[in-house]
Amino acid sequence: MRLGVDTSVLVGELLRRSGRERLGDDRLELFLPEQMWDEARVTLPRRIAAFIRRRQLAPAVGEELSHLCLDAVEANVVILDEAIYSALEGEARARSLRDPADWPVVATALALSADIWTNDNDFLGAGVGTWTTETLQAWLDRS
Repeated sequence: MRLGVDTSVLVGELLRRSGRERLGDDRLELFLPEQMWDEARVTLPRRIAAFIRRRQLAPAVGEELSHLCLDAVEANVVILDEAIYSALEGEARARSLRDPADWPVVATALALSADIWTNDNDFLGAGVGTWTTETLQAWLDRS
């Protein structure tokens, strides 16, 4: 299954072992727009630092988790060059009414004839299929 990945889903999946395993499932082709990867690289260290503080873990645990996250992205997610989806910006913006900043994910889905993996409602009505983590896992379990 070909999916454009919402940044919040990607970050959430990366922070959990089961999520990193799901990202590595061979039945999934995962794509993240370059602009959203830039956003994820800012968000991920913040989330890891908060996790380490909340759980009162050693800084080395955070460094290890950071490496695991980056390795998972490198192995399982195609960072899509902006040149591939930017031509669809106008159409994607017109479809991204709930959150205009999500247009790169919509453009990626349009460019690749893909669906979107998201856990929020911002992509509803964008004219592309959407999968939540729950529905995606149910599909993976059946396949």
